[in-house]
Amino acid sequence: MDLKSKELMDYLNKSLFHPDVSGFELLEILDIRSQLAFREPLMDDNEKIELEKFDRQLSRFADYWAACISEVADLAEMRKRAHVLPSHWWWYLNERIFRKQEAAIS
Repeated sequence: MDLKSKELMDYLNKSLFHPDVSGFELLEILDIRSQLAFREPLMDDNEKIELEKFDRQLSRFADYWAACISEVADLAEMRKRAHVLPSHWWWYLNERIFRKQEAAIS
């Protein structure tokens, strides 16, 4: 793994131990995850597995993180401003909550 990718990955892994940070910091984590998405073609299989582990953890915290982010920013607006790719699912945490709510109503 190149040095920049390693630094970004280390930051993400440390963030898992502090899921109670501010919504602004969570937005930074989403941005870092996107930076790593662009670097994935340069990663070996073990590095991709490490990134997948982070994604599983992120998925576990998704509802909480979406709620924290919604206190400081509109996630849909942030996606639009940043021209987020649809494949960067971590930027769509708010839509996950919406789908869960719809499923509960049905």
